[in-house]
Amino acid sequence: MTSKLILLVSALVTLTAFSQQKPTYPDIEAEKHVGEEARVTGKLVNVFTSGSGTTFLNLGDRFPRQTFGAVIFASRQAAVGDVKQYEGKDIVLTGRIELSKDQKPQIIINSADQIQVAGAVNPNAPTPVAAPAMPAAPVASPYTPSPTTPEPDPIVEKQTGKIQLSMGWNSPQSGGNMPRKDLAKLFGLAGSASDATLVETSFEIYPGIRFLAPLNAVKKMLKLETAQYVRSKVETPGFPQDTLNTHTFGGVFPGGFTRLVLVADSTDQIVSILLVDSSPGTRVENTPDTTGYHTYNFVSGSGKASNGLQIKHQLSPETIGTSVLVVDTLLIDPEDQLPSRKTKNSAAKSPSFSRQKTGKVLERSRWYVPAPVVNLILHCVGG
Repeated sequence: MTSKLILLVSALVTLTAFSQQKPTYPDIEAEKHVGEEARVTGKLVNVFTSGSGTTFLNLGDRFPRQTFGAVIFASRQAAVGDVKQYEGKDIVLTGRIELSKDQKPQIIINSADQIQVAGAVNPNAPTPVAAPAMPAAPVASPYTPSPTTPEPDPIVEKQTGKIQLSMGWNSPQSGGNMPRKDLAKLFGLAGSASDATLVETSFEIYPGIRFLAPLNAVKKMLKLETAQYVRSKVETPGFPQDTLNTHTFGGVFPGGFTRLVLVADSTDQIVSILLVDSSPGTRVENTPDTTGYHTYNFVSGSGKASNGLQIKHQLSPETIGTSVLVVDTLLIDPEDQLPSRKTKNSAAKSPSFSRQKTGKVLERSRWYVPAPVVNLILHCVGG
């Protein structure tokens, strides 16, 4: 009777274990199984924790070229434990496969037993309850090595978290009072002068592009590897001297812009992005210019300063106090007016004619400026 009971318990344990077994997929195939509860295997290339306390695990390669990822929210850090110990190792992630905001497959990690080194027991995982004593059959390792796990691209290693500036970038500047005054007016209440170059790089300055991402990686991400571009040095007074360069691409970009300008530091890390539309074909109300701006394109050089044009810079209020400030700019021709039109005048016997007070928009732009760059600019303006 006792032996039959043991056999029955053993059968139930085996059946339960079989029913709870999850399929296992290598990281490069996990995207085909979104929505499944599964185990995903691969090499953990990078662990990164953002300023908000969220931790990201990137398998196969670094962000944004990871083949698979995992997310640990700040509220679950204590329950999961230290995951930095797994960096560089082949691991197994267990959970529901889903897509992140950038459409990459990932698993959300809430407990330590969802992560383990391939072929080993996770030291942070709870100790399992022992099954009834039975001869244990050998269990195959659930890990299937990824056959095409790529080595990290050397370009990505340049993401050091430091803005690389040329020697003499902080030298006292002479001349260029109009652009420097405009920069101080634009950013004076939104930033704080600082010469700090060691900065956080966890945020995106443009959808899919992180602060200080390597130029070549950004061009690849935007599918601009083979596109022609113009490279120029940023010479606007108020910017770090002899440091920043622009890479300007023509085309059609989100928002109807016709030029994309990638601004890079001395080692070609992206520090800012400018979108420009040179032919908006619109008019705006020709209101008096009370702002007093003289520079309408800070990135393209000091030659853009003029007294004969109306310039409207608008710092998006919702971006003040965030990691990236957004500046929308209109360059308006105040002398351009619509043809005369008839107006009614009760005191006159015949209709009079007048011109509508409008101004043609010659150029519009949108400038994405990370807060550390704003602070550097304010430092240079003050210097």
